[in-house]
Amino acid sequence: MNRHLIRQVSAIIILAIAVALFSINIYGLFQDIRVKDLDQVSPDLLRFPNDNYLTYEDSIEKISSIKRGDDYEYAIKANKLVQNSMTHVDWNKVDRTTFHQLVPLWENYMLHLIGRISSDPQLKRYHFVDYKRSLRRGIGICGDASMVLSQILDKRGINNKIISYKGHVITEATLANERQILLDPDFGVELTMSNEELSANPSSAYPFYIMSGYSEKEAASLSRIYGTDYAIFDNVYSFMPKRYIFEYASYILIWLIPTALLLLSLRLLGVCHYEKIR
Repeated sequence: MNRHLIRQVSAIIILAIAVALFSINIYGLFQDIRVKDLDQVSPDLLRFPNDNYLTYEDSIEKISSIKRGDDYEYAIKANKLVQNSMTHVDWNKVDRTTFHQLVPLWENYMLHLIGRISSDPQLKRYHFVDYKRSLRRGIGICGDASMVLSQILDKRGINNKIISYKGHVITEATLANERQILLDPDFGVELTMSNEELSANPSSAYPFYIMSGYSEKEAASLSRIYGTDYAIFDNVYSFMPKRYIFEYASYILIWLIPTALLLLSLRLLGVCHYEKIR
């Protein structure tokens, strides 16, 4: 096979790959990553039932419409809104393909392939760092909900930190008057104390969960968790730095890669045409 034919075949193959990747991306623009009838998931697949159910559009609208009152009122409403925006599925029990924990090929083929080949459970059942993507998919656990809330508070200008205990993740907000409160967007509960106060007296969390309608067993379990070691993160980036960078980069690269391949194929075809007419 001569060099001219090799170039020609290579150009056609590269062009085909570029077209295929563009087609996947364009198809994905018209797909919904949220499972259809997510509000009707079997109770057997839920960690606990939702009080309410909000669509992605409803969530974004309600976030935008929270009145610019004092920081405390905003934080409380945002906390409850996040809880109502995410269906609390049993993360490791549901089918990862059906619930799009394995990022669909048409959503992001890079994240999809990593989810296929990786042995890391955090990638096999992917947690988005971008809060709008989490809200769009509509499912999550405590870490997802805390990342969503943290970014919403960031946009409001409310200082906050993500607190990761052994078994649960919550958010601590520092209000304009330097008052600190703890927000648990997974359960939709606010604790009127700082994390320092909570860790010094973990059982103080118990009545807050009971008053919010959770069982004694659930409240006691969380109180025990708050007696364990914890780590503090300034923002979502510090909570998941590598994934943060890669996720945002991947959503750019899924378009740049086929663009580069397309340009490369056209260049090779141009060279082939030039060689032919010489």
